[in-house]
Amino acid sequence: ERLAPIRETSLEPQVAPLEEDSPGDAPECCGESHRLRCGQHLVSEVYDGCCPAGAEAAMDAVRALHPHWSEVNANTEIGRWVRWVRCSNNWVYGELSAESFPLLLERSAADGGGSVESCRRETFVDLGCGSGKVLALASLHFSRCLGLELQSEVRDLAGGLAERFQQRAASRGLAVGKVEVHRADFLGKMTPQWRSAEGRPWWDVADVAYACSPKFCEDTMRGLAECAAMMRSGSRFVTVRHALSNESIQVVWRGEAIFSWGKDELIVHRKA
Repeated sequence: ERLAPIRETSLEPQVAPLEEDSPGDAPECCGESHRLRCGQHLVSEVYDGCCPAGAEAAMDAVRALHPHWSEVNANTEIGRWVRWVRCSNNWVYGELSAESFPLLLERSAADGGGSVESCRRETFVDLGCGSGKVLALASLHFSRCLGLELQSEVRDLAGGLAERFQQRAASRGLAVGKVEVHRADFLGKMTPQWRSAEGRPWWDVADVAYACSPKFCEDTMRGLAECAAMMRSGSRFVTVRHALSNESIQVVWRGEAIFSWGKDELIVHRKA
């Protein structure tokens, strides 16, 4: 059985180590528009090459399973991982582009009218966050940004980049939201369900949830819809290509966005 192709084919350049800032390297950001420009520049700087690096990390995890490929029906931890890879496309890697993130932000605004002021008091959750670049972009607007990533290799990449991004932001006087990356299956099947320090699951924490879902299988989309149905009233959920199907969730906008593989449909839902 052949593996589903990873859409991001170029694996260069890899994420390069960055020199630490020294005092005076950059002026303290002042003014909101200037802060956002500084933040977008920093995201580009820290996350340069992150998509091919994330794709390679995801493939490393798949390659490690090849010796166990025939254990697809085994009732073991290895068997469950092999089934997950062979029986779903959830691991296929890709990312929303920085240029299309403002579209996600505006269309998922709390008031439904494109005003993003309320984001400063909200929590953004990325389900299957990959390298975490979208989390960094979200941190320029949201007070807390939480990423859940199942694959350890990809989670380690995302955690290192998030730490580097926040350290550099602090050294430059750039105010950003808190960024967290946790290893967890957002459906709670391959790992215990993630919960906050207060014991809340991600759907109770999120004001805006995002899943880069073009290759998610039907079972995963069904599971996401069930979780979304438990979100708080007024919360928003953004998916790619596939809409959530649940009577308590309404599609409020759909349109074209740019991703690492090209153009695709971004879909914004609102919980009733």
